[in-house]
Amino acid sequence: MTSFDFYPGDRVLKPWILPEYPDCPVYALIPSGYDPGQPIGLFFFMHGGDRNSTPDQPYTTYLNPENGGLRPHIDNIPFITVAPAAPPAAEDRRWNCAGVSDFILAVIEDACRKFNIERDRIIFGGHSMGGFGAYHQGALLADRFAGVWLSAGAWLEEDFKGFLGTPVYIMHAKYDCARHYSAPHPEPRHHDWCGVSFARAAHELMLRDGVEHVYDEHDGGHGLGWEPTQMALTRFLRWAGRQKRAPYAPRCAVVTPNGSCNPDLECSLKSRYLEILETVPGKIELDKICLTGPNVAWTIDELEAQSFFLKKAAHEGARLTAENLGGNRFRFHAENVGKFLCRLHPAMADLSAPLKIEVNGRSLTLRADADASHPDYTAKITVETPE
Repeated sequence: MTSFDFYPGDRVLKPWILPEYPDCPVYALIPSGYDPGQPIGLFFFMHGGDRNSTPDQPYTTYLNPENGGLRPHIDNIPFITVAPAAPPAAEDRRWNCAGVSDFILAVIEDACRKFNIERDRIIFGGHSMGGFGAYHQGALLADRFAGVWLSAGAWLEEDFKGFLGTPVYIMHAKYDCARHYSAPHPEPRHHDWCGVSFARAAHELMLRDGVEHVYDEHDGGHGLGWEPTQMALTRFLRWAGRQKRAPYAPRCAVVTPNGSCNPDLECSLKSRYLEILETVPGKIELDKICLTGPNVAWTIDELEAQSFFLKKAAHEGARLTAENLGGNRFRFHAENVGKFLCRLHPAMADLSAPLKIEVNGRSLTLRADADASHPDYTAKITVETPE
């Protein structure tokens, strides 16, 4: 983009359209002091709403200077904020539908062509319906981002180890479903829409699995306009400014299928330096959240009674986790994986020396082969999973 076409008196660009997504205008806010000659981060924001949200939702609800929920917080952050309209769908969780991952990546690539984006400083996230999408798409695409923001969202089944190597910021209101915080809704938001139980369960599971994250449960309500929510938003953006993508993170995982909510879980065979080359038939277990208590809370007692428990859900699939132990030592755990590839970089190991690896408790010694097929890595090993 050689010249910018702004809304009058504002730094929000008039939306543009990707030809392959004619129903999804893309909005962008250029922060004060932006210098096209200097690289800048990208904040990819997924808006809330439902199936009836109009294509101008990113601007009217979040970016506009009069009452946008993200303004004025994003006026001066070290990121260009890009906020596309969600692809049309027949259901309320439009960021969770098949094909949305490709749309997200297409918008990011287009933004990188238009602006001088530092690719290792892309923050990805969303609020409400966009928070649903952040749980779902974040698990599938985490290796592309410096950090993922999960705000007032929900999930159903997931393995949060998919986020390993990418820090997460969970932001949710304690009173998200309280009646007082639901105006202009005639009744409280339902527990199964965006109750704080989803965030609490995700926090518990991330602690269990060692996923780096911040848990920010604040005293606001669902909308971004509440003062406690605005304060939490300020804390998140300060956190975001400190993040940088880690292509050589010591721990990462591929979980396929993964994601959350509906429709069906999606498959991705790659994450960071791992790629599953061959799978074998079998099931993996994902964590599933089950809500308890009244779905609609009319009183504080009913709100306090809303809770959850966790169980397992089995799916046909495969899972591969990796840990760089240092000293040219790697540990892998493979479920239903016949063969996999691990890409390498000198920042990860001495590639001139043998690599001592452990796969499902079995020890192997391998040497890396040169590989220039990926921009982040220079070598690879291909591993047959021991029987």
